[in-house]
Amino acid sequence: MSHDSDVPRTAEQVAAFMDGLSFEAPPGPQEEQALLDSLPPAGSSVMVVRSLRLPAELDEAVAVAAKAAEVPKTAWIRQAIEMALAVQAEDDQPISRAEALRALTLLRPARHVA
Repeated sequence: MSHDSDVPRTAEQVAAFMDGLSFEAPPGPQEEQALLDSLPPAGSSVMVVRSLRLPAELDEAVAVAAKAAEVPKTAWIRQAIEMALAVQAEDDQPISRAEALRALTLLRPARHVA
């Protein structure tokens, strides 16, 4: 029933609707075990879907960043959240790859002493 016109309004309509329903017997023990076996193992990583609203400009910036990183937008957002949580948890400040490479280019090569 997806429209108000589909909603039964009289006792006769309710009876007709109820007569049209069919019920399935619950699964037997073997079917139940097969269903339980199809579930992910306890303690395994289960992905949870979250919905969030982003301003159009932020969504576009995420799309550009994800494309540059060659990952889907959802993966890029997940990585950004993981980085933010790591900073919060460890008092560590992550830096971009570009900043790390820039810092490494400033290092002098080690001189070998014989």
